Amino acid sequence: MYLKLKTGSRTNLIIMAFSLLFICQGISAQDNEYGDSARCLERRGLEYGVNAGFYFAGRETADFYSGKPENENNVDYVFNNDYWNDEIYLLLGAADTFFVSEYPEKMKYEPAFSFGLFAKYDLDCRTGIYLQFTYAKLQAKDVVTIEVDPKDYLTEPDIRLCPIVGTEERNLLDLGINHAFGNHKIARLLLGGGINMNNTLVKEHVLVIEDKPYNLVNQYLNNSYVPGGNQQAYEVRQGGIGFGIFGTVGARFEFSPAIAIEPGFTFYYKHIAIEPNSGFTPHMSFFLKLCFRDLVSFSD
Repeated sequence: MYLKLKTGSRTNLIIMAFSLLFICQGISAQDNEYGDSARCLERRGLEYGVNAGFYFAGRETADFYSGKPENENNVDYVFNNDYWNDEIYLLLGAADTFFVSEYPEKMKYEPAFSFGLFAKYDLDCRTGIYLQFTYAKLQAKDVVTIEVDPKDYLTEPDIRLCPIVGTEERNLLDLGINHAFGNHKIARLLLGGGINMNNTLVKEHVLVIEDKPYNLVNQYLNNSYVPGGNQQAYEVRQGGIGFGIFGTVGARFEFSPAIAIEPGFTFYYKHIAIEPNSGFTPHMSFFLKLCFRDLVSFSD
């Protein structure tokens, strides 16, 4: 299940996030509980927890799923197979021929739910170094426009809009540092940044014609699909490892010395190992972290 957010909605979320930060900054001077340096050092130690949110992938790599002839996975791979071609001819009810009249030009990913785990070592009450793992399953969807030669009794072109769908898994590993500003014991402003390593794996890429999916990934390498044949299907891995950097803006709310939450926004500038994208591109996420420390004690 995916949440659809328009550009205006994303802008409103960002404005709300910054408003929250200004509120936190405004109240940060109300309490000097963390103003003492010795007491601040007492907060040194391990923190851990879970994170969840929504990941907005940059649209640059989504064109990989558009099915264009120049792409690795393309519609021609399906249409040029004699067996699939004959089957599609019947599914479309074509009188003569059919062909692609238009490919998607603005392929993009749906916003995806993300979740993960993190561990952080607090150097003091404000600064910490953390390692975070996040998983998101992305889907890019659009339509390929297919024109079917009309039957004799029809005068207008027969246009079919056939869904084309790509699904991928993206694993993110962030190594970062963040710093909390202010002395308020409950709410503080957070700023941070670091480096990112990501691993992308294409799980599915299909063209759907009259409710029947056709796999655009060539699993038979140099051979062609033959129904009932004994040709071997290979596991084709598409994707790989990429790197980048990120910056984070958020807030920290401490309910007790052992439990806190951190809502925030992360902006990534990173390389995703899917062609035809070959450079660094922007991505972003909204998250909520649930943080724990000292919940288990081994002392008597």
